[in-house]
Order: sequence, then C-alpha cells, then structure tokens
Amino acid sequence: MASLETKWFTKGGKNLIEAEISWVASPIHVILMASGYIFNQDGPEAYPDVSASETTGTAYVVGGAVIANRSVVIDPSSNGTRLLGDPVQWPNSTIAARGAIIYMNAGVQPLLGFVDFVTDRTSENGLFRIEWPTSGVLSLQAF
Repeated sequence: MASLETKWFTKGGKNLIEAEISWVASPIHVILMASGYIFNQDGPEAYPDVSASETTGTAYVVGGAVIANRSVVIDPSSNGTRLLGDPVQWPNSTIAARGAIIYMNAGVQPLLGFVDFVTDRTSENGLFRIEWPTSGVLSLQAF
C-alpha cells in the first residue's frame, strides 16, 4: 500500500498531553475502519467513540495492531518533531477498510490521528499494509 498523509484529530494533541502519552512507551495501536466510514476530524476523542465502525475480516483482530519500533526525532531545520514507527500490516488477510485510526490502547484509549484512504482499500487472502509518510506516523510543527 502506498504512503499516505496522516492527520491529527482535533483532540489528538490534547489527548497526547492530558493522557500523558509516551509515544515510545505507551501501547500505540492502529485500527482499520469499515468500508464507507466517514472521518470526522473534530468529533471523536477515544476508541469507544469509533469502535462500532471498526472493520472485521480474516486475520484482523479487534483493537488493531501495534505500531512497532516507535521513536521521536527532532528536525531542527523545519522546527518539527516526527513520531516514527514501523509500517503496520496484516498478512494473509481479507479486509476492506476506508482508513485507519492511531490511538493509545490503554486507559480511556485516546485517539491521536488518522489516515483517510478516501476510497475503500482491500486485501484478499494477501497483505494489507500501511506505509507511513517520510515525515512520520504523525508530526508536530513549531511556528
């Protein structure tokens, strides 16, 4: 799957601070959203707000997959902070999804960001994979 643009939920930054989320140490997961799901950047705040629209399929587990090997990189030239992690994948899967949501799978399960595929993407007994942008799974920009 090609690299995509990720976006913060409006409440994602608030969640990062208030929930005292450690990008490196907290259990950060990605869930896939069912076909036809419509993203609302300003609405949901926690996993229970979106869980009813999580996709199902062969080789997909409710609650999603962990983003492995997370790190934080400072980019002084752009005044940015990049939250990095490995691509997420579901091998040997049959899945249909409209996009993905990044969240902390602990406590109140706050949402951080999302990827809207714009159209449904599928795998049929194959690999479903999300490649993160070179700027990171999510990024922050200081102005």
